Amino acid sequence: MLITEFTGEPSSDFSLSNAVVFHAALNPKIFVDSKIKPDIRSGLLKIAEHFQEFLAIDIDVIDITISGSNAAFSYTEHSDLDLHLVVDIPNNPEYLELLDAKKNVYNARHDIKVKGIDVELYAQDASQPHHSLGIYSVLKDSWVSKPVKQQVDIDTEDVREKYKNYRDRLRVVMQDDEIETLQAAWDDIKRMRRAGLASNGEFSTENLVFKMLRSQGWIEKLQNYIFALQDKELSIEQRTTQ
Repeated sequence: MLITEFTGEPSSDFSLSNAVVFHAALNPKIFVDSKIKPDIRSGLLKIAEHFQEFLAIDIDVIDITISGSNAAFSYTEHSDLDLHLVVDIPNNPEYLELLDAKKNVYNARHDIKVKGIDVELYAQDASQPHHSLGIYSVLKDSWVSKPVKQQVDIDTEDVREKYKNYRDRLRVVMQDDEIETLQAAWDDIKRMRRAGLASNGEFSTENLVFKMLRSQGWIEKLQNYIFALQDKELSIEQRTTQ
């Protein structure tokens, strides 16, 4: 028997405007004259402090940054605000895995918004490259990498086809209750996005496919399905006495 009824399917409509829009100015909810608004900055620093306390790991925070579409000219109504703790951590795979796991738990537990924009927290290894059109240091109140307005050629048909392939795969795996299959699909989507960012940046086909899956609700549906299966797997059924 399925753990979760797969009803209320996310939108299947394809519109690249859900994933990327080019604006003449930075998001006015966050920036004014290319500087982060003081109230936004103080709020993000408070959020970062709360996140660091939750991690409860001895880490050296080098910087606190925002990046992604909301630190550039390509934000949409679906774009998250990526808030990074840039940390100096030991080169230890287990340490990195622990940080990543805690980050996932924090984001799953909290629904933090800034001016209606979802905030996604990350613990970023300072030694690892971070690919983004714009990176703003909230801690230092200055640009690390200032975004530029640009014209980008996007292969819409390639994005459409890859999006449909992943969408159809998720339709299939979410009709089952095999957590390994679901987790494998999620891991594959994350690998796809990382590869696209590393090779062709924010407007790579792979990253745009990820943004489409997220904006259409497929990522949230998949994650919720995995969480439900994990909860069921860890629960102990109550026995009734006759």
